Amino acid sequence: MNCNEIMTKNPKMCIPDDNIAVAAELMWDYDCGSIPVVKDMDNRELVGIITDRDIAMHVVKHAYAHPCEVKVNDCMSTNVIFCFPEDPIESAMKAMESNQIHRIPIVDQNNSCIGLVSMSDLVKCSGIMDDQIIAMMRGIYTRRPDEPQADVEEEKADATEPTKIDEKKESDKSSA
Repeated sequence: MNCNEIMTKNPKMCIPDDNIAVAAELMWDYDCGSIPVVKDMDNRELVGIITDRDIAMHVVKHAYAHPCEVKVNDCMSTNVIFCFPEDPIESAMKAMESNQIHRIPIVDQNNSCIGLVSMSDLVKCSGIMDDQIIAMMRGIYTRRPDEPQADVEEEKADATEPTKIDEKKESDKSSA
């Protein structure tokens, strides 16, 4: 089974210049925990992803910043791990487990976001892949031993077959 068979097609998206209130409203209205960030809505080139956690942590970290004054670009993750529609579901699951992420964007050959595979999409495969889904979830939710951040990033970069590693903006890392 491939990613295009289970992905949520045409997910809601936002652009880097949107404020985080727009992203949060999309998450609320469509009951989702992340929104792909695209360069523009016409070609939908994937440039990042923003999660409900990214928004909450940014607002609290920056002394309760007002969501209408913070841009998606300020707290989105860049160099997002993604899969292609024809990739086997197992590739998406492996990437989700190794990088402890709950969702993975699906892009076409032009890097345009065309879908999203979430854990709930995977659960719809239950009965077919139960053991694999349970193993993936254990990997996502198992705490890793405390390691210096640089070592964790290097380990993550080597651990996945699909594309890049999810990382925070350098400005956020330096103030942590």
